[in-house]
Amino acid sequence: MPVAHVNGTSLYYEIQGRGMPVFFIHGHGMTHAMFKPQLDYFAGQYKVITCDLRGNGRSGRLTEPRQEIIDTQCADLIVLLNQLQLREAVFVGISYGGLLAQHIAYAYPNRVRGLVVADSFYRDDPSAVVRALQAAAAYCSWLTYYAPSDWILPTVRLSYRRWEQAYRVIRSSLLEKRPGELYKQRLAMTGVNYGRELREIRHPALCLASVDSGPNVLYMKELAAMLPHAQLELLPDSLPPGNLCQPELFNRLLRQFLDSLAVQREQQAGG
Repeated sequence: MPVAHVNGTSLYYEIQGRGMPVFFIHGHGMTHAMFKPQLDYFAGQYKVITCDLRGNGRSGRLTEPRQEIIDTQCADLIVLLNQLQLREAVFVGISYGGLLAQHIAYAYPNRVRGLVVADSFYRDDPSAVVRALQAAAAYCSWLTYYAPSDWILPTVRLSYRRWEQAYRVIRSSLLEKRPGELYKQRLAMTGVNYGRELREIRHPALCLASVDSGPNVLYMKELAAMLPHAQLELLPDSLPPGNLCQPELFNRLLRQFLDSLAVQREQQAGG
């Protein structure tokens, strides 16, 4: 079982394939296992990396205060890149992982080849009242994390009745959840305010949105508009995570984006 020791904790990771590195960052309450359809599909042409973030899955504990969590988790991934002797990667983030991918693109621009954000969001609201309401909602969500998974699974089963693969992965994640650390990560999201940072990201970017996710589509459209070099693609008949509800379409769109980056690299090397 590959485990990297980084920043005083341990990260479980998996790596397969050869070629341009593609680093997948999982969503809130999920683990590296959510990317099996991508690992199987892309490892034939690219070096695919997945891991469990600090505080999730098989990785070490999350003990940081909430205002340091996202910074610390992003630093963990950069240290993992160093240990794997990789200079840069395409970062693909789903949901909470999309927040980390955005942060890495801004904070570590020289380590990023391209940016893919799916079913995620950003915040650019200067209103102290709105921020206070968002924080209050996050603090009140504790029951969602500490309630027995059996209470929640019937609702999840109903919501994902058309997407069996997504349901199985979400169910497994719920049954193995680490509630205290997940709750801390939920609180960490309330500190996100990436409006100015997004405008300064110059990497090629792909934004993917599941169309059945309601307000999430609007968030992703706004996020894509903020990024100077982003394209937006919609995933029909899909709830988040789109990579599990519509894996074939997700993989095809991502493959097109990755192939375009590979062509750019070859042109730069030849020029």
